Amino acid sequence: MTAEQLFTGTPLAPLTRGTLVEDETAAFIYPDEEKQLLYRIDRILAVKSYGGETVYEQGKDYVLRDGKLALTEHTRIPVMTPELYYSEGSMPILRVRKPDGTESPCYFSEDGTISRFQVRVTYTHTDAWDGFRQPCAGRFGRFLHMLEAGRDATVLFYGDSITCGANASLLQDTPPYQPPYPMLLTRALAELYGYAVRFAPPEAEKAYAKPMPDYSAGDRGALTYVNTAVGGWNSRDGVDRLGTHITPQVEKYGCDLFVLAFGMNDGDSDPQETADNCEKIVRHVLSMRKDASVLLVSTMLPNSDALGGWNASQPGQEAALLRLAEKLNGEGIPCGVAQMTSVSASVLTKKRFIDYTGNNINHPNDFFSRVYAQTLLQALVGYGSEIGRY
Repeated sequence: MTAEQLFTGTPLAPLTRGTLVEDETAAFIYPDEEKQLLYRIDRILAVKSYGGETVYEQGKDYVLRDGKLALTEHTRIPVMTPELYYSEGSMPILRVRKPDGTESPCYFSEDGTISRFQVRVTYTHTDAWDGFRQPCAGRFGRFLHMLEAGRDATVLFYGDSITCGANASLLQDTPPYQPPYPMLLTRALAELYGYAVRFAPPEAEKAYAKPMPDYSAGDRGALTYVNTAVGGWNSRDGVDRLGTHITPQVEKYGCDLFVLAFGMNDGDSDPQETADNCEKIVRHVLSMRKDASVLLVSTMLPNSDALGGWNASQPGQEAALLRLAEKLNGEGIPCGVAQMTSVSASVLTKKRFIDYTGNNINHPNDFFSRVYAQTLLQALVGYGSEIGRY
């Protein structure tokens, strides 16, 4: 059985393969929009509210028009309206350049308001993915062999608010209660190898922390999940707080796979500086656990219309992280890059940022958290790989 076959029909089904897309999100700003999704729609199977409580009706609430989703005159689907979109929202933090070239405030919210305007669309398509495809790094044999042998292992995540799980519905305690990408990835590894997941208690100061119940997909071994990410941090913060957020965790739980995901808040830094900070963090972990494998995650792109430095250096960070991965591999350290910058750049050629964001600046919603998890899983294991169910 391949990883793709195992996850068919689940949130981890790869969106760049097959002919079915489940629960892709979209948001309408204008009532007369014809909403393009990742693919040209052949048949709509379901359109639901973000939480799934409301099922919208074709012909009554929406129609399929030239492969795109369009609203009817008396639709129940919420429309954000340009008046709301180009307003300050709950905080006057975001300014954008409008299509006419003028500057304007833009709606920003961390309280779930954005998701209330997003709908989940399940549909079929016949066209193939023509954007970036995450390669399987093929460099994590040491870690995967541990799982194949049923040995206990620890996965440690470190990064900013995206890795914390900001705007993930589970951590906001709202439907559809989807975990953020680090939990999705760890559960996927448990499913692949017949493991149980033990969630280490979260740090008290983490902005998005809440205790998680253990999860079991088998009894072959245990994956310990440790997440020390902190919202608002950049890579310099990550270096400065190694002694409080990494050292004690590695001493207590160990580290067999280290997932490092800074960059979104490094907009004022040179991309090489971000990579250099990441190298310092990685080498600190390796000084404690020399056999750890390392997965670097380049950040998704922020709102491309945002002004004020939000998009200053993020586009260039991925290349610097790829160079770092090659350097570490040359030293015999298993390391790869989950290229979320390239993934999000491809998605932005097909969708607007408002369609898959959790706050309209720099956080993914549940749909794009799934894309994160799928990308990391492809980098680690590869969806085409044969994985035995033990």
